[in-house]
Amino acid sequence: MSKQDYGIHWFRRDLRVAGNNALRSQLQECEGRVVGVFCFDKKFLARKDFSVNRFQFFLNSLVSLKKELQDLGSDLLVLDVGPDESLESLFKQLQKSKLGLPTRFSWNRDYEPFAIKRDKRIKKLCESFDIESIHFRDHLLIEPDELTKDDGDGYKVYTPFSRKWLEIFESEPVQKRMMAQKNGLTYLKKLEKGNLDKAFSLTWKKLLGTDLPQDVLEAYVTSNQEKVDIEIPEAGSLAALSKLKEFKKKIDEYGDKRDIPSIAGTSKFSMYLKNGTITVPQIIAYFQLTPYKKKKNSRDTFFSELIWREFYYHILYRHPHVEKKSFNPKYEDLKWENDKKLFKAWCEGKTGFPIVDAGMRELNQTGWMHNRVRMIVASFLTKDLLIDWRWGEQYFMEKLLDGDLAPNNGGWQWAASTGCDAQPYFRIFNPWLQSKRFDPEGEYIKTYIPELSDIPAKQLHKPILGHDSYPEPIVDHSEQRDKALKLYKEL
Repeated sequence: MSKQDYGIHWFRRDLRVAGNNALRSQLQECEGRVVGVFCFDKKFLARKDFSVNRFQFFLNSLVSLKKELQDLGSDLLVLDVGPDESLESLFKQLQKSKLGLPTRFSWNRDYEPFAIKRDKRIKKLCESFDIESIHFRDHLLIEPDELTKDDGDGYKVYTPFSRKWLEIFESEPVQKRMMAQKNGLTYLKKLEKGNLDKAFSLTWKKLLGTDLPQDVLEAYVTSNQEKVDIEIPEAGSLAALSKLKEFKKKIDEYGDKRDIPSIAGTSKFSMYLKNGTITVPQIIAYFQLTPYKKKKNSRDTFFSELIWREFYYHILYRHPHVEKKSFNPKYEDLKWENDKKLFKAWCEGKTGFPIVDAGMRELNQTGWMHNRVRMIVASFLTKDLLIDWRWGEQYFMEKLLDGDLAPNNGGWQWAASTGCDAQPYFRIFNPWLQSKRFDPEGEYIKTYIPELSDIPAKQLHKPILGHDSYPEPIVDHSEQRDKALKLYKEL
């Protein structure tokens, strides 16, 4: 290999070294001569569903990654312009440098509509500079083109999808992918103990000398932190590893406790999966999850939730219209009432339905909401308040630390009965029965609605009237249920 050969890895939603397929390939092919780059895209930062809090968690993940790369002998350059402009400018600058242009430019694939179009443009940009572009699978273990029905089309129902997914999971190629992620876990354990050698041998300073483009990461962290209004969890690969260890004590009770919001019975891996500081195959490898024929225990139930995540990405990839429209076209014409006052009450957790309000206040105060409660508040917004699911989907994305297009969109369309393999339109959660079943003693409710702390538990599961500081129900569930059924039946 020529001494001039080196590679650049473009980080996006793969903010880790452990088990990073494209980065590992670069490391091997270029014998350690690899640096990383990340580009802030102003279009992303200007989205209506942009979240200051989620962005801070993302920034902290970048800070963690940059330090990790520097400790390993490499570096991460963070640029303040979208990839189309910033990468072209960077390539032109590299042409004048001592080592010239990189031999290889790599990234890990993404499946959102915007990302697919962007990556095609960057591939052409690399070609124009005669740079080899390489890309790998990463945050999906099994990609859409690998999982199809006999007619070549994708699945629209989860159960047959999951059966096929588990069948492919046991194949030799996928097990090789799993082995790479097991090696990633080994790396993480070494990282935790500080027992890593300097696997890289190139930095941006060596590459460009002192004439470095301005790295804006520190400025972004400082300026955005001023806008944050919740406590941001620890970010990065080691924080994700800590979450794995924490959930190891809970996974065997997951099936029994995952629906009880007063108990910390879920994994909270989703915010780390969103940024790629950990991956689904690493989770599978860590807990040694194995294929099941029918859900038999808590581990099987948890495994199925990971497959649901991949299912929604396959749906988004094959049916990109779901980003803005109903998966099921006949429900695109639902005559939503879209009352802005009711929506405001829902957002603020002031509907007079304690389980709904507790969920919304948890979201607003922490950037998180328990999974069972997400279903309850989504059903309430769409089928009690008769408000378009897109309003709720956007609000979730504005607030959730784990806000992720495919699973968030899939979850909302499931609740609204407009999506693929969604709950039937006539299945309408009764918020009173939901709270009585999943929060019988009102522990969750009273955690986030302290003004109800003196109300006996039994009274929390029916309308609370005449309270000094808590509102009466803004709608009658039975009446709204009838309206919702009529709304859907009309189509």
